[in-house]
Amino acid sequence: MTKQYIPNAFLKVENSQVYAVFQASPRPPELIANKSWLIVLEIFVHQHDIESAYNIFEKLKLSPIITQVTPKLQPYQSLISEQTLVVLSAANLAILKKGFNSFFDEKETFQIAMLSQGNYQVLAQLFLPFSLKNDLEEINSLDDFRKLVINLEKIGLLSVANNSLNWGDLKRTNPMCQFYGYLRGEPIDKYYVNKFIEKIKPEIVGNILEIGAGPQAKETYELSDDCSYRNLNIKALPEVDIVGDVHDVNLVEPESCDTILLFNVLEHCYAPWIVIENIYTWLKPGGKCFAATPVGVRIHADPTDYWRPLPNAFTWMLRNFSKHEIYSYGNAMSVTASLYGISHQELTIEELDAYHPDYPVTVCIEATK
Repeated sequence: MTKQYIPNAFLKVENSQVYAVFQASPRPPELIANKSWLIVLEIFVHQHDIESAYNIFEKLKLSPIITQVTPKLQPYQSLISEQTLVVLSAANLAILKKGFNSFFDEKETFQIAMLSQGNYQVLAQLFLPFSLKNDLEEINSLDDFRKLVINLEKIGLLSVANNSLNWGDLKRTNPMCQFYGYLRGEPIDKYYVNKFIEKIKPEIVGNILEIGAGPQAKETYELSDDCSYRNLNIKALPEVDIVGDVHDVNLVEPESCDTILLFNVLEHCYAPWIVIENIYTWLKPGGKCFAATPVGVRIHADPTDYWRPLPNAFTWMLRNFSKHEIYSYGNAMSVTASLYGISHQELTIEELDAYHPDYPVTVCIEATK
């Protein structure tokens, strides 16, 4: 089977240059110096095999800018700034008005893939005012084109297309998706966390405190009318009830909570053992804490990333609770998939649910005071 490709890229401008950036990563931005890079990335949004993509590239070298595209792009060109990102994946070419924060917000996302279909000149037009070398005439053969594609794959801006993955493709130094798997579907660890939440839903009761939750988290739990729900976050957001650092025991009244939830939070806490001690203080006698933390997941400094607590670490941190249970999810295949940014939709349920104790993707805990 001929190898198929899709883009896996976020582009931004800074100091009159175009860069590829990598979400919540210490990796420095990659300079996009050549126009050919933009053209190739845009072609692979729509066309996924190298020979077809090369034929399109050759036609573009001979064609002037399609005039009817320019006026349609003008409203979007005004959006391009140092605060915005352009995201490319399979059949997806969009402007994120507020950077990565707009990825899940439809109101802040401007989809322009339809403008690109059939002309493949949207990126070149969007980034026309910025410094790019017009090197199209330097690519004169399929072999030249293939070398460029391989280079973009090596950098991490192209990856194997959805549902055409060959595990031999894992011989690479960049992930299939730099954004945990969201550019291919949903991350592996999201599958496991959702599975855990589904199991514990009936036990999420009473006065509920959630730490570090997103805006739609409450609806996930299908709470009954006799429950109360508060959200604690270090950031002052519209849906947050308590703003502050979870390491501060004075944020919440002692013995005031029946249930405390924190999913994918403890890895961002500089002293998770203090957080667990605070949770113990805030819980009523008999109250429960439910938590999930990633283990086999890439560094995600959003804003910081300190720890990967393992089951033994939880056993120690939960030593003062009357009882606790630890759930570990993952296996060698799923942890590899997680680290490469392969989506859980690309594995079968049997592959995801197979368990190997030495290869956790996610560790979840249930603890009773």
